[in-house]
Amino acid sequence: MMNSNVLSAVKENYYFNNNMKEVSFKEYLENEAENDPNFFYELFENEDYEQKWDSVLSEEDREEWDDLLNKANDIWYKMLNAEEEEQRARVKFQFEDLFGGKDIEEFRELVQNLYNYDDFSKQKSDVIDMNYIDEEEYKEIVKEAIAEYIESNEIEVDVKELGDTDVVEDGDNSFTYKGEEYQGFDSSDGGDFDCTSCENFDLINEAVQDSDCEDKEELTMFLCGMNFVYKKMVDDVMYKFYFK
Repeated sequence: MMNSNVLSAVKENYYFNNNMKEVSFKEYLENEAENDPNFFYELFENEDYEQKWDSVLSEEDREEWDDLLNKANDIWYKMLNAEEEEQRARVKFQFEDLFGGKDIEEFRELVQNLYNYDDFSKQKSDVIDMNYIDEEEYKEIVKEAIAEYIESNEIEVDVKELGDTDVVEDGDNSFTYKGEEYQGFDSSDGGDFDCTSCENFDLINEAVQDSDCEDKEELTMFLCGMNFVYKKMVDDVMYKFYFK
């Protein structure tokens, strides 16, 4: 009969010494059984198995070993899911802690300059195992944290509207404000919506779209650092040009 304490130690060794997304528990068990001549001796605490392989297992022990291999994938899935949830919670905590207690100006600055996936992975390698969080999952966690901040705080969008005398037309439907070209653009016909000066525009925009708030386009631009907007109606289409 297997020693339950030894089996627990085997699981711990697997957990601490392997990337569970790359090596399944069944693969680990089979590798240990093939490479460690004392694996079965220790697992079953049977001196007859010392320095010997699975061919010497008794019928009862063979059945128990085969049963463990049959259950190994279920054990693996549970361990893997638990670890992914743990690492996801750690990533989420980092952003909850980062955003917590910040006023809107501080929050704007933070979301405009968030770590990308690779940089975050390097910076937080001591507290988070990013082997269990891919880039898409990372972005989803960040968007969730941004959306939660938006919904938990009364954000007053302070984007000042410019008049015709404030801007200079420097091309076909293109404007500058104090010599600065527009960096954000929105049109009421469902055309382009973008903020070229904010590297995290897509992330911020998707988070805002997922949140329960009004004036989502303007809030997106505000969070991207835009402080001024010039609106121009052309052929029943409202064009908005945003400036820092």
